[in-house]
Order: sequence, then structure tokens, then C-alpha cells
Amino acid sequence: MKHIEMHCHSILSDGRNTPLEVLQEAQRKNLDFLALTDHDAIAPQEFQSQLAAVWIESCDSVEISARDYDLGKSLHLVSYAKIFHDSLHEVLDKTRNWKVAMYEGQIEKLQWLWFAGTIEWFEQYMQRKHGRWLRSANKWFLSHFLYKLPWNKEKMRAALWGEEMKNSDIVQEFYSECMKREGFLFEKYGYEVDEYEPSIEKAVEEVSRKAGWLVSMAHPNVTFGWNKWWIPEFRRTLPHYVEKWVWAIEINTQASTEWVEAIREMQQKFWLILTFWSDCHQIGYDGRDGKHASIGEINPHIAAEELERNFARFQNIIA
Repeated sequence: MKHIEMHCHSILSDGRNTPLEVLQEAQRKNLDFLALTDHDAIAPQEFQSQLAAVWIESCDSVEISARDYDLGKSLHLVSYAKIFHDSLHEVLDKTRNWKVAMYEGQIEKLQWLWFAGTIEWFEQYMQRKHGRWLRSANKWFLSHFLYKLPWNKEKMRAALWGEEMKNSDIVQEFYSECMKREGFLFEKYGYEVDEYEPSIEKAVEEVSRKAGWLVSMAHPNVTFGWNKWWIPEFRRTLPHYVEKWVWAIEINTQASTEWVEAIREMQQKFWLILTFWSDCHQIGYDGRDGKHASIGEINPHIAAEELERNFARFQNIIA
């Protein structure tokens, strides 16, 4: 059986490990194939050369933050190519710059609500605490930064006071309910930059039409799950994305039996390619959040034959 990992992250975006540590873990796990799919950031070609030196196959890969402006929904598209066109690098560079503008606007809005913090402090926090540049941050990091400032702890609790809390993690709760579009307090506390994400059509054009390869819908069990739209909405909207040339779909390591069956049903209906696995953000992570796992961790509901068959289809496209 092939040992593969087609979705994982490093400090090039919101992962906890360096690309070298990811490589070393892939080598320890005896992986045959590894795609480093950082958010809106393509790993340098040297990384593939380093993988090849230890007999691990790879390709250009990235997780693109895209927006479906028809349905008003954001998706993550795990994308692969032999070599991405230069214009995709330009699109992703613009996305990362817009994200910095979003953090500036978010902090300024919170300042009007008497929260402490500046964009300069946030940048220093990212470099000191996480060893990365501001363009690789996300709002989860921003929520943690805010909580580090003593005055903000009570402000964050006050924002959530009187609302039913899903858990006792104030940082996670503030991030989920105040800073994400889906949160019930987003209108008051959240901030977004209009259209900072490329459209799905633009992402597909850059990957499938210019580079001649594959776009996969990342972790539908997360995108449509929990407090969102669940399986019926996934079944309803997937044909819309297939029409836009999203011709692959991912089975996440943490996907339940119910989700795996739903993904298989739609995969067979539209003859999609399955892509796989962990969405690892931290090596050794135990998966308690129901979203992420460690590199190379296998979904127990997937048979070796199914993985081999789909990965062979994937490889036929790269050839």
C-alpha cells in the first residue's frame, strides 16, 4: 500500500512545524508521497528537491482560500500541479497582502470597542511567539494575541457574556463567534476586506487551465459540518462546484463514517478523484478538535484498494 499525505501545513502558513520538520516526519513515517499545502503559500522548489533526495515524491501544491461569489461562501481548494504558473504566485501574494489589511482593520475596529492592541504589536507577537511573518497569520492567531493582553481578557469574556458557550476556551470561542463570518457576534466585532479571496473561477483557471492539473475541495466534513450546513447542503451544492471544474474531493482523516459515505456517493456520481488526509497543523497532534491529525494518519473507513485506485488516477494526471 502507498503511504501518502496530500494535505498538511508548515510555518509557511498556520502550521506549527518548519518545512524541514515536516520532511523529517514524512521520512520517519516512510511516506511515498507528500504535498505541502500551506494556505495561499507555495513551498519553494528546494523543498521538492529535498524530498526527492530521500525518495519521497511530491509536486507543486497549495491550499487556496477562494470565494464562491454566486453562493456567498468561502471554500478551501487543495490544488496540485507539476509546476504552477507564475500568475498563481501573484494571485496568492495579493491574497496574503489583503489579509494583512484585514488584520489592520480588525484591530482598528476592536480599538473602537475599547480593546487593546496595535498591528505593530501583533506583528511582533507573530515573530516572537511563532517565528513567522504577519502574512502567514490568520484570525485564530489574532484571537490568541488579543487574549495575551490582560485588559482584553475581560473584554472578550464580556463580549460572550449571556450567550451559550460551547466550551470554556475563551480564545476559541471569541475566534469562532466574534471574528469568523459565521459567528453570531461577527457583525459587531468582526471585520473583513471585501473580495480579498480570489473567486473559485479564478483559482480553477490558474490551476486547472493554466497549469493543467487538479483542484480538490478540502475537508467537506469541516466546510459543511457541525454548526454549518451539514451533509444535505454538501449534496445540494457540490454539482455547482463540479460545473466550475472542481473535479476532486478530499477525504479528511477525521471524517466520520457518515461523511465518508456521502463523499463516496458524490464522488461516484460525478466520477471525481479522491484526495486524502490529515490537514496536519502540528506533528503528533491527537485530533481532539475533530478536524486535524498528524502527518500520514489514515482514515479508518478507507480501504487500501480505494486509496491506491484514486492515487493512481491522481498520478496519471501528473505524468
